[in-house]
Amino acid sequence: MSASDLIFDAIAARGGQEVDVPVVIESAIPLELSGEVVRGRICTFADAEGREWALRPDLTLPVALAEIAARRGGPLDETVRRYRGPVFRLPSLAGEPIEYEQVGLERFGAPRGVDEDVWLYETLAEACAAAGVKTGVTSFGDLSIFSSFVNALGMPEDIAAGLKRAFRQEGGVRAYLAGHGGNQDSMSNRLKGMNRDEVASFVEDIYAMSGLQPVGERTADEVVERLYQSASAAANASLSAEVDTFLTELLSLNVPFQEAPAALRQLARAASLKGLDETLGAFAVRTERLAASPHRDLLGAAEFATRFGRRFTYYDGFVFEIAADASDSAKARPFAAGGRYDALLADLSDGDISATAIGGIVIPHRLPGESGDRS
Repeated sequence: MSASDLIFDAIAARGGQEVDVPVVIESAIPLELSGEVVRGRICTFADAEGREWALRPDLTLPVALAEIAARRGGPLDETVRRYRGPVFRLPSLAGEPIEYEQVGLERFGAPRGVDEDVWLYETLAEACAAAGVKTGVTSFGDLSIFSSFVNALGMPEDIAAGLKRAFRQEGGVRAYLAGHGGNQDSMSNRLKGMNRDEVASFVEDIYAMSGLQPVGERTADEVVERLYQSASAAANASLSAEVDTFLTELLSLNVPFQEAPAALRQLARAASLKGLDETLGAFAVRTERLAASPHRDLLGAAEFATRFGRRFTYYDGFVFEIAADASDSAKARPFAAGGRYDALLADLSDGDISATAIGGIVIPHRLPGESGDRS
């Protein structure tokens, strides 16, 4: 049997329904979720009517769209959808194919908790072991940690929202902090003090002079609203040096994953933050459960980093990637990855459908020693 067959059979043992989803999706879907930064990685084309489409860059998005359609057809409780098939990405690394196979599953509507996070890791670890891969190095993150700490700081709502948005972009928080430290070159500071009508006039002038149009499905009104919110945030007092230092320390946290609960608690204590007990307690329990995994050899020299997260930015909680070893080249080519994205169905359905979601994939061609046939 091929490694792909062995992986798929191991995932099938978890139950659920096999799904087959379209190869082509609207390009606006990944672009709206992750921004123009992903345009250089997705394979796009326009049809005769000028609509832009993309070959699916992963299987999570079309599976999530299929789940939305199913839930619109009638009430559903928990579902597990498993799949295999080709995905298409323009390579960022030499030697990587444009088209390659993913095998994985998505679990919708399950309780949101430690049990489900650990279940996902164990599912992918068992699938890798079934294909003969039992050692590796895992990188962990949790995209909800930064948001929880920002909430605990008690900053004005617009600044807190701006920081959370900035966190999704590489270098975004640093740029945001610089913009609130008196950097007058930022767009927000240039618009500071304008009302909404003045911001709208500014945007109209830019479009008229440049000939540019809003990207994807984002309307001019939405652009105006985002710029107005940013300008309003810039009008507030600059963030204190203490908050700047604290957020820098939080973002810089990169420790052996079993040390992460203590490190996060220490940061919270040093800043006298309240209201984090539940979040950090669940984080510690999950860490303990993962450390005791029967597949602990796949953990290797596992690390946790606050900034670590999936490259497609719809993930919003627990995330991980498993690589062959701790080298940069291996970590750039993980052979298994997964995480939580509880807001995705709501985002894709304009709020019509809401359900928790967690899922992950194994990439057969990246498995250490993979030669294709293991029969």
